[in-house]
Amino acid sequence: MVTSALEARDRARLWLAAPIAVFLLAAGLAAVGGRRSFVLAEVERVFQAQRPWRTLVPVWHVHASDSLYLVLLKGWLHIGSSEAAVRAPSIAAVACAAAVVYALGVRLFDRPIGLAAGAMFATSAYTAGAGRETGPLAFAMLAAAVATLLFVVARSSGGRLAWGAYTVVATASVYVHASCTLVLVAHAAMLVFGCRPTRRAWVSVAAVSAIAAPAVVAVLAAHRHLIDPLVQPSLGDVGRATHDASGRNVLLLALALFGAALLVREAAAGDNVPTLALLSAWTGTPLAAALALSIARPSLDERYLAVSTPALCLLAAVGLARIPRRELLAAAAVATLAFSSARLVQLDRNTTESWRAAISYVASSKRAGDRIVVAPARAIGAFSYYAGPDRGSISPGGPVSFVVVRAIDHAGAVAAARKAVHAPAYALRRERRFGRHLWVQEWDRTGLGVRN
Repeated sequence: MVTSALEARDRARLWLAAPIAVFLLAAGLAAVGGRRSFVLAEVERVFQAQRPWRTLVPVWHVHASDSLYLVLLKGWLHIGSSEAAVRAPSIAAVACAAAVVYALGVRLFDRPIGLAAGAMFATSAYTAGAGRETGPLAFAMLAAAVATLLFVVARSSGGRLAWGAYTVVATASVYVHASCTLVLVAHAAMLVFGCRPTRRAWVSVAAVSAIAAPAVVAVLAAHRHLIDPLVQPSLGDVGRATHDASGRNVLLLALALFGAALLVREAAAGDNVPTLALLSAWTGTPLAAALALSIARPSLDERYLAVSTPALCLLAAVGLARIPRRELLAAAAVATLAFSSARLVQLDRNTTESWRAAISYVASSKRAGDRIVVAPARAIGAFSYYAGPDRGSISPGGPVSFVVVRAIDHAGAVAAARKAVHAPAYALRRERRFGRHLWVQEWDRTGLGVRN
C-alpha cells in the first residue's frame, strides 16, 4: 500500500514536469539561429515600433490588430536591439504557448493527450519559425491558446472571475492579431453544441466580439502593402498553406484527421460533442476565412492559419493516443517526431535574407565611383539598417552598379534590377545569392540609351 502511494506520488511529480519540458523544448528549438540578420519584414516592424507612442494606439490610422504587439516591441527595444534580443519575446511566446497547449489537452482530455499535443506543437517547424521571427504570429498563437483555455475553464466553473478573465484576454488577443477573432467562432460553437450555456457565457462572447469589431473592420478596410505580390490562389496553394501550418508534417495532418474522425464517432454516440465543435471550428474557421478573403482579394494570407496550429496539434494528439496497439502508437510517435526533426533541419538551413552578409560582400567589392542600388525601393530600409543611414540609392550611377535586390524568386530579382538600373543602360555581368529572397547583382554600364 505504501509502495503504491509512493509510486503515485512519483508519477504526479513527473507529470508536473511535463509542461516545463514542452516549454523548454519549444524555447530551445525557437532560439536556434536567433542571431541571424533580420529580413525586410522584421526591419519594418522594428522601425514601426520606434515611432512615437501616440501613433501606436489602436485607432483608425494604425493597423489595429498589431497594435498591442508593437507597443510590447517598442518597450522591449529599450532592453535590447540586437537580433537575438528583439526575437526573444517571440521565443518566449511560443514556449508559453506549448505549455498552454499541454494544459488545454489535459483539460479537454487527459495528461497523455496533453503531453502529445504540447510536444507536437513544440517540435513543429511552423511554431519554431514563428518563434524565430520578429512579429505578432507567435503571440497570436499564445493568445488564441490562452483565451481558449480560459474559455474552457470559465465554461466549466461558470464563475464571474473566470468569465471576466476570458473577456479581457480574448479581447486583447484580437489587438495582437486579427486572426484571433476566428477563434471566437470556435468558442461560440462550443457554447451552441454544449448543454444549456449560461447567460453569462453568451454575454462574455458577445462583449468580446463587440469590442474586437474595430480591429476586424480596420483590417478589412485597410489597403495592404505586401512585400511580396500574391496572385489568385488555387486549390494547390490552399493545400500548401495548410501543410505549412502543420509544420509541413503530413503525418501530423493524417493523425489530426484520424483524431477528428474518432471524435465524430464519439459525438455520434453523444460523447465529446462540445469538444468536437470547439476543435473543428478552431481548425476549420481560419482556413475558411483565408479562402473567403482570397475571393475578395487576389491573395491568400497564410498568417491567418497560425491560430489553428494548437487545435491541429490537439486533434493529432487525440489520433495518436487512440491508436489501439502500443507498438503502432510508438511507431507513429517516432515517425511523427522524425518528420518534425527533418523539417526543423530544413528550417535551419533555409536562409531567407542575409542582409548583413550581402552588405559586407558589396562593401568589399565596390570600387571608387561605383554605386550601390537597392531594389525595390521599399527594401532600402533593410539595407540602411545594416549599412547605416543615408547609404544606398534607388537610381544607378558610375561605371558599375551593385544592385542589392530583394525578390520572391530569381525571375523577379532580375526584373526588379533591370527596372532599377534602367536596362539596357546597364547589363548584368554576375550575381551572388544571399538567401532565398536576396541577391547582389553587378551591372556594368553599356553606354546604350534607356528604352521608353
